[in-house]
Amino acid sequence: MEVHRSRFIPYPTPAINAVAFSHSTHHTLESDRSSLRLAVGRANGDIEIWNPLQGAWVQETTFHGGQDRSVEGLAWIQEPDEVGPNGEKIPGQLRLFSIGYASSITEWNLATGLPLRHVEGNGSEPWCLAAQPPWKSWQKDSVAQSGGFQGQQLITGCADGTLVTFNTQENDLVLHKTLGNVIEKKARVLSVAWQTRKIVVAGYADSTIRIFNTAKKGSLIRTISLGAGPKGAPKETLVWAVNCLPNGDIVSGDSLGDIRLYEGKHYSQVQQLSGHAADVLDLAVGGDYNTLFSVGMDRRTIMWKLKSTPDKGVRIVRHSIHTHHEHDVKTLAVFDSKKLSVIASGGTLAHFAIVMDLANYHIRS
Repeated sequence: MEVHRSRFIPYPTPAINAVAFSHSTHHTLESDRSSLRLAVGRANGDIEIWNPLQGAWVQETTFHGGQDRSVEGLAWIQEPDEVGPNGEKIPGQLRLFSIGYASSITEWNLATGLPLRHVEGNGSEPWCLAAQPPWKSWQKDSVAQSGGFQGQQLITGCADGTLVTFNTQENDLVLHKTLGNVIEKKARVLSVAWQTRKIVVAGYADSTIRIFNTAKKGSLIRTISLGAGPKGAPKETLVWAVNCLPNGDIVSGDSLGDIRLYEGKHYSQVQQLSGHAADVLDLAVGGDYNTLFSVGMDRRTIMWKLKSTPDKGVRIVRHSIHTHHEHDVKTLAVFDSKKLSVIASGGTLAHFAIVMDLANYHIRS
């Protein structure tokens, strides 16, 4: 009798640290949704590129990272549109960037799946990454705010408390400016978002949110303190997530499980909600601008409604709570247009959740 020995090697399950759609909710593409892609960054340094394909969700390729590297942040940008020989509009090319376990930012070659370039920042490890909002010709002073540059800059928040902007002009990536050197207390920057094409909001590990003007060298506009936490809680509140609403208001999620809303002109807190039982790790705004999504360590995905009131402005109201994961949910991305509405989220385990049809909020896979 022949004896056959079989060995089953466990399938590796690297955690998902970042997800990002190639087109933002604020820059929908109704005429050519075939170019929409989802990038999934994992703890082993790999980046997976997924194609929605009308809901079929096909993994097209995997970009393999270096040894002992992790993808901690992802950002897509799109080059400005060009005009063809017959006057037709040619969409600008897509570019993908990542950070993780290094002091540099990496751009990926979408054709070969290999790193195209590594660019050092200020020598400190970046913790978060965000792309500047796309330029729109109808916005007042949109070109003047960025010095005539119609592309999208990148910004990273670093472990030494600084923010570093990178210029992507002429299909390149170069260090542009360092912000935050004026801050005496060097707390980590845990989250960053663009309020406008020149105003940046950053969440820190020292119970503060700071507002910077990137058009001025190191210009700190305002420091927002979250105040002291409840009795028995850690001394410092970690601002894990910040995001901005279309009207300029700011939303944050922190280690207390709270969602906070700040007025976007004077930066004063107008609302504080306790929706999560543990840290809020990420936030995303829906494409209809009337919804907000939050995820965190309590496995919950919460959908919030943004209500406009005549006397108090925008207010947040909890709409529904869902549990799509059996683990911490670290990252969240939303793409919402007239023909395609989807949420992608991931965390500790290998799989990520895709939720289709945000109007009825049914889980798809």
